[in-house]
Amino acid sequence: MTAFRIAACAGALAVLAGCAASVPRPPPPAAPAKPDLVVMVAVDQYSAALFNRWRSQYRDGLARLQREGIVYDNAYQTHGLTETCPGHSTLLTGKTPAHTGIVGNSWYDGVAGKAVYCLAAPDYRDARGDPKAPRVGPTNLVASTLGDWLKQASPGSRVVAVAGKDRAAITLGGHRADAAFWYIDGFGFTTYAAPGEDAAAKLAPLAALNAKVQQAYVPPPAWTYRHDECRALEASYRIGGADWQSGLPPMLPARPGEAPKPARALQIMDPLTLEAAFTLIEHYKLGRRGATDLLAISFSATDFVGHGYGTAGPEMCEQMYRLDGLMGRLLARLESLGVRVLLALSADHGGTDFPERLARQGYPQARRIDGKALLAGVNAQLRGRLGLAHDPLASPDLMQLYAVDAAGRQLAEPQRARVVEAALEILRTQPEVAAAYALQELLAHHPRGVDPELMTLRDRFAQSAMAGRSGDIVIAYQPGITVAPARLTSYIEGHSGPYDLDRRVPIVFWWPGAPAQTRILPVATTDIAPTLAHIVGIGAPADLDGRCLDLADFDSDSGAGPCPAAAGAPPRP
Repeated sequence: MTAFRIAACAGALAVLAGCAASVPRPPPPAAPAKPDLVVMVAVDQYSAALFNRWRSQYRDGLARLQREGIVYDNAYQTHGLTETCPGHSTLLTGKTPAHTGIVGNSWYDGVAGKAVYCLAAPDYRDARGDPKAPRVGPTNLVASTLGDWLKQASPGSRVVAVAGKDRAAITLGGHRADAAFWYIDGFGFTTYAAPGEDAAAKLAPLAALNAKVQQAYVPPPAWTYRHDECRALEASYRIGGADWQSGLPPMLPARPGEAPKPARALQIMDPLTLEAAFTLIEHYKLGRRGATDLLAISFSATDFVGHGYGTAGPEMCEQMYRLDGLMGRLLARLESLGVRVLLALSADHGGTDFPERLARQGYPQARRIDGKALLAGVNAQLRGRLGLAHDPLASPDLMQLYAVDAAGRQLAEPQRARVVEAALEILRTQPEVAAAYALQELLAHHPRGVDPELMTLRDRFAQSAMAGRSGDIVIAYQPGITVAPARLTSYIEGHSGPYDLDRRVPIVFWWPGAPAQTRILPVATTDIAPTLAHIVGIGAPADLDGRCLDLADFDSDSGAGPCPAAAGAPPRP
């Protein structure tokens, strides 16, 4: 029973006592309280497999979330191209990438004839003033976010986001965020500035922390062991023609005759992100000004560890323990505010281990292929079959393929249709390819109301497909295959795509006094935003892909009541 229900029961007893003793009737109870602060925590590449693998080992914040929160351990990113930018775009929009516009970490611009970063925004500039820094902003996000809805309903509310990556902070913060910061090695936290904005003023909330980073973390401290059980996972592997020893501190591959140098200090990223979040809580007085505020935090180090070192070695072992401790500090800080807090935790995507270790563990289908060579072979066949003098397929990611002319620009019809049809025939004969779909087929397919657990590959890729951005063809490689190049300590495993290890993530809702529950029926990350909007009591767009989830006590205590019946598609289980 929560404190709010205890108060209600006490009031009821007082009324009964008053009837017997003829004492004055107490005043009516105060209106139910909505959350003062909503906190969205995203953990980059935090698969349900990782969550469940380490559940019994957690002792701090992640253990508390399990004991005290509502845990959905069978939740999904429902789309097929599972990457950081599209995955984060689903968390607070309630929409799939097909409707957020963020179809991948990058896509190919057929008009310009070049690859485009998911958050490229030429009208914005990096607040550091670095002319070489990428220009990023929320322009390409075509959906609104929970923060945007909150600002529309309550202009006095504040929306703040902080992350290790720009594509996390910006997609979570939305279009009307008061602040959206991300981490830069050796500098601290930066943000974007729109035309006419004072860049120094935009950086000011974290200026002191940035000064600390530049003084105390350049060079960064060594990444060393804290747990002996992690050290026990060390092993040697042959990856990409080079021998590699997993373990801490990780070292960059050295050229002959040179001493190895320390790899990137990933262990400082999440703690600094948390410190930035604490600083922003105080700077903006989040949750303490009489209006509901939103704080979004994305911890990015798990993703860098997964890509650079795999998901089952000593590096990830240490990362899981440290993440547990960080979450403990976050929960303690939120409780110390003395305000009504509602926290949600999830992930942008999952991930799998690198193929060399998987093969050693008994998965012979796990292997690394040269995706560029595969694409070159398909292009060679297309040139011969169609009588072309140029490669007709371009790709920014070896998953989305675009039909292009000799200048690298989008082919006009009917040549485009001829290239796509011929390419599909060739791709579907490749043993490494599990499936290949034409964009037009995916755009015509609308899998609304489908249980996320039962979605076909076509269902999943349809939720990644958007005209004008998605590839003319999308590929699913066979399970266990990676096309990631072998760049030791930085990228030895990529994004495998539409399979459950990449789609399945945890979703947890927590607040002080929450009823501890584990719910096993499948839900989607697009369900988070409408659920939070319902509890806060703000309107959400009618065309969301997600649905509201009933959160037991918090629904009634806040006055929100049960979720309204969803319009349109039949509800998922």
